[in-house]
This record gives sequence, structure tokens and C-alpha cells, in this order.
Amino acid sequence: MRTLLSAIAMSALAGFGGEVQAQCSELMRLRSEAIEATKPMNRGLMPDRCNAYIRASLSWSSLHAYAQDHQEACDISSRSLGEIEKSHHDAVVARDNVCAGRPVRPFPADVILR
Repeated sequence: MRTLLSAIAMSALAGFGGEVQAQCSELMRLRSEAIEATKPMNRGLMPDRCNAYIRASLSWSSLHAYAQDHQEACDISSRSLGEIEKSHHDAVVARDNVCAGRPVRPFPADVILR
């Protein structure tokens, strides 16, 4: 009887581990997708910049939401979640600036001539 209970417990844990692994692999997929969506912005000028920045901000938004929802299951540290949140915020600010016709980031104060 004890062996049977041990076998049932082990199979339940294995099933749970597989579910957690699938959840965390989705997190990794979303992270890779967000990084890939950001790459074209690092290559300089491109046609249809606004749409590219929209795609990147949506990718980071999906990653951020998923990471928040699965923080415990995927053992995501508060620091990592904060970094994801910052990347999402940066992507949204960049999107807003580019789509409004402004530079991605404002110029530093010493570059602006009065």
C-alpha cells in the first residue's frame, strides 16, 4: 500500500512538473519573441517604423503580463520581473515617441542648443 501511494504521489508531482515546465517554456518563448521584435530597431532607419515599435511594445506587454501571472510557478525573482517591467515601459515610451514623430529618446541636455 505504501508503495502504491508513493507511486501515485510521484506521478502527480511529475505531472505538475510537466505543467510548470510547459508554463516556463512559454515564458521563454515570449521573451525570445520580445527580443526578436526589438532587434529591427537596433539596425537604424527602416520603413514603417511605427508598426515595428508597436509590435515590439505588444511583445513586451505579453511577456510582462505572463511573467506577472506565473511569477511563482516559474520562480521569477522580483528583480527579473522588475527588469521585464522596465523593458516593457521603455518599449511603450519608444513606441509613443516614434509614432508621434519624435526621436526615440530625447536628446541629452548638452546637445540641445539654445
